[in-house]
Amino acid sequence: MGQGRPPTMRDVAEHAGVSISTVSRVVNAEKYVDPVTRATVEASVAALGFLRNESARTLRPGQRTATIALVVEDLTNPFSAELAHGVEIVAAASGYVVLLLSTGRDALGDRDQVREKEIVGELLRRRVDGVLMVPGDDDAEGRYAALAERAPIVFVDRLPKGVRGDVVLLDNAGGSRRLTQLLLDRGHRRIAYVGGDRGSGTGAKRYSGFRAALRAAGVREERDLLRFNQHSSEEARTATQDLLALPEPPTAVFCDNNRMTVGALLAVHRARADVVIGGFDAVELAEVLVDRVALATYDPVDVGRQAARLLVERMGGSEAPPRRTTVPVVLAEFGD
Repeated sequence: MGQGRPPTMRDVAEHAGVSISTVSRVVNAEKYVDPVTRATVEASVAALGFLRNESARTLRPGQRTATIALVVEDLTNPFSAELAHGVEIVAAASGYVVLLLSTGRDALGDRDQVREKEIVGELLRRRVDGVLMVPGDDDAEGRYAALAERAPIVFVDRLPKGVRGDVVLLDNAGGSRRLTQLLLDRGHRRIAYVGGDRGSGTGAKRYSGFRAALRAAGVREERDLLRFNQHSSEEARTATQDLLALPEPPTAVFCDNNRMTVGALLAVHRARADVVIGGFDAVELAEVLVDRVALATYDPVDVGRQAARLLVERMGGSEAPPRRTTVPVVLAEFGD
């Protein structure tokens, strides 16, 4: 079996010392296979890591599915919808259909690892021509590496630890630093931070940019103003309410994604507090807000387009070294 090539029925047949037709009957759970032979074939399937290609059952040899998979974490997040739109623009022009899948979140609000494992398993069985993945932070179980052995893959928003591959990133650290500097330039010194997992790739970079701006300005980071591990707008709203109730509340709140920004805006608006919100990611209808908000924004559609272009090149046979594309972030201010 060639290095990097997924095992075939022929490989299983040679390993088990049986015919390809016998392997086919076993993997398709057909009757009238000798129990000992079935056990031998199943042992070879397990040893080689063979996976039946579901799509291949309906395709002629050499025929492709003209399908690419886009795997995101949260379909309800506007980022995912706009990202998918950008991917579809390029995919349609190149003759591909996009299969959109979501890992979702578990009961604790974290990325649903069980669902992601199911998705990766299904993609391994089906002959998609390529995969676009908004991944987790590492590849501890080798899921992404397994995908990469069977189809070209491009990562979006982060590159998992321990994985080499094409990736389209946002300028997370730089954008956060510039946004925090904007708040500092407006005279704010008690700046709170409301965010998700500061240990994640994206969260860590945005938090590092926030801290770097404070250090450069000689402003001490106040531990009582930090609120991490918020997973929804509602949790962010509650965290911001808590900050506003402090004896010395913040005059500005940095939010590390659009869900945090929406929650913080709700809390500030309901409390009628004189607090500026600084948020990473675009927020719909920000220009009509009466509360003051500054945003570090980018074009998710362009992120999707760039990632899809890289994938199309890989599916076309490109063997260039792994490429890293960074999408710029711009600042915008809204409200009074």
